[in-house]
Amino acid sequence: MKRTKPGERRVSSISRRIGDVTTTSARSFSLDRLVRPSIKAIHSYVPAKGAGVPTDRVIRLDMNESPYPPSDHVRAALAAFLETNRYPAFDAGDVREPLAAYAGVPVEQLVAGAGLDDVLNVLFQTFLEPGDQIIISDPTFGVYRHLASIFGAETVNVPLLPGWELDADGVLAAVTDLTKIIVICSPNNPTGNQLDHDAIEKIVRDAPCFVAIDEAYSEFAGYTHLPLLERYPNVGIFRTMSKFAGMAGMRVGYGIYPVDVIREINKVVPAFHNVSAASAVAVTAALEDIDTLRGNLERTIVLRDLLADNLREIPGVEPYPSETNFILIKLPVEDAGPIVNELANRGIFVRYFGSADPVLKHCIRPSIGTTEENEIFLNELADILATGAAQ
Repeated sequence: MKRTKPGERRVSSISRRIGDVTTTSARSFSLDRLVRPSIKAIHSYVPAKGAGVPTDRVIRLDMNESPYPPSDHVRAALAAFLETNRYPAFDAGDVREPLAAYAGVPVEQLVAGAGLDDVLNVLFQTFLEPGDQIIISDPTFGVYRHLASIFGAETVNVPLLPGWELDADGVLAAVTDLTKIIVICSPNNPTGNQLDHDAIEKIVRDAPCFVAIDEAYSEFAGYTHLPLLERYPNVGIFRTMSKFAGMAGMRVGYGIYPVDVIREINKVVPAFHNVSAASAVAVTAALEDIDTLRGNLERTIVLRDLLADNLREIPGVEPYPSETNFILIKLPVEDAGPIVNELANRGIFVRYFGSADPVLKHCIRPSIGTTEENEIFLNELADILATGAAQ
């Protein structure tokens, strides 16, 4: 038997054989063959990035986050949380119960998830098969189309009418035997407006499929479509703690369904509802401190309206009416891309839609920040437009 020299690594015949098999398998491996065509066709969202120009600050206004940190009550609850070694409640009852009490609905009709995207994913997984259809109304939240693609479903777009109004007749006319879900976002992201309540109810009343109403920004509008659940069997309401409650980092969203629908949804909901124990603690504490959340909400609305007024003073700039924590802004350019890049170079990040939605190519969408952040954004945007720095 051959001896190895000091420091020499001995390779057994078994290791060599394993290596040979691995090498042979790698040569025959084809990722392109394995990945579903519907997945390969999806384009990932890439957040804004600066060009590396030094700046002494970074202002993130591109993700519709709250600028307010957690209250002392929430901080204390998280500081006291020690059970990271234990699983959360299997049915997420410790987070579903306070959410249901806040929404004013039976806890049996509420499901939670790791953010609203996760809750919508469960809905789509319950209903959609390859070849099915969903109906959306662009411009709207891009995740709907993305999720439908994952399940091999087709997205049918019935665009919003001028003034970003919902085309109820057009939506109903687009329904076919393949239509499983109609998704309505109100207040709508990214346009910021609340869609007509009568138009939404008409769709719910006359559609032979499920209607999902995304109310992620409901608190800013002071309105909910929850009463529709008492009158119709084919509607669900979807909300999040990320926006008004300032809990984007905790990832908690929820959906509210009629009893018959949630019976099927619960067959798909994963264990623990994908909500961590720490997130449950934070959400419970936040809702116990509801006065703080409402105060932050009111401040955001005041700052939003002030920002809109100030934007109108910049020549050629037109902010669209908003009932959310962001503003869609029409700029006096054909393509806002260079302005978005220049803002990023100056440490300010805003949302740009570009080729993903050509209707909004001349628009940007900043979230509402603090008073100081909003002032900096205003000054930098005005300077870029006045000096042509983005040319």
